[in-house]
Amino acid sequence: MFENNNQNTYAPSNTAGMEPTFFGKVMSFFALAILSSAVGTYVAMAYFMDFFFANPWVTFTLYAVELGIIFTAKYWAQKRPINRVLFAVFTFISGVTIAPLISIVMATPEGTAILMKALFATAFMFIATAMIGWNTKKDLSGMGKFLMMSLIGMIVVAVIGIFVPWGNTFEMIYSGIGVLLFAGFTAYDMQKLKHYPQDRYIEAAINLYLDIFNLFLFILRFMLALAGRD
Repeated sequence: MFENNNQNTYAPSNTAGMEPTFFGKVMSFFALAILSSAVGTYVAMAYFMDFFFANPWVTFTLYAVELGIIFTAKYWAQKRPINRVLFAVFTFISGVTIAPLISIVMATPEGTAILMKALFATAFMFIATAMIGWNTKKDLSGMGKFLMMSLIGMIVVAVIGIFVPWGNTFEMIYSGIGVLLFAGFTAYDMQKLKHYPQDRYIEAAINLYLDIFNLFLFILRFMLALAGRD
């Protein structure tokens, strides 16, 4: 899952700094997103794995639903209660769609160790880059266009990969670039929290969730490819 809702640029709010209530809302929804995604992964792995592997079109359908929700976020993100419903649906589906990959990882000889390492590496990298983005005095807004263009390039390569499969070496390179890309997105989005209008906390939480979700995805893929070379 690559999409990141950074195509919208928000003008800085008139308030100096950022009100704690806004940050609290963002972090609350971010935590709920992680929880909802974890529940989606558990449900999919416990009850639907055979169905997904037998019907791969279902996964692609869910990808389409995710894209539809994320690209229409600006229309529903401020409308209660639909914003909370769609937020929960999106994060739950995200968890469902990553379940097949986790299932494949768990089927490898060192699957549990790989998964745990990926989780710890994701947490460490997300926290580190988020702190850099929050504390740096350097304006990171100029990174936006570069990150989005890089993301588009990654998506194009991924689509090509559906028809022209690649080996472990290319997978490691591709995943490594993905890790760096979403580390950059994390720093960028964390700094951007200081400039959001106060009523955009759902969109801010979605962006941070997408950063950590994709960071985990690429770290897991990198480690799986690395294990495949041994």
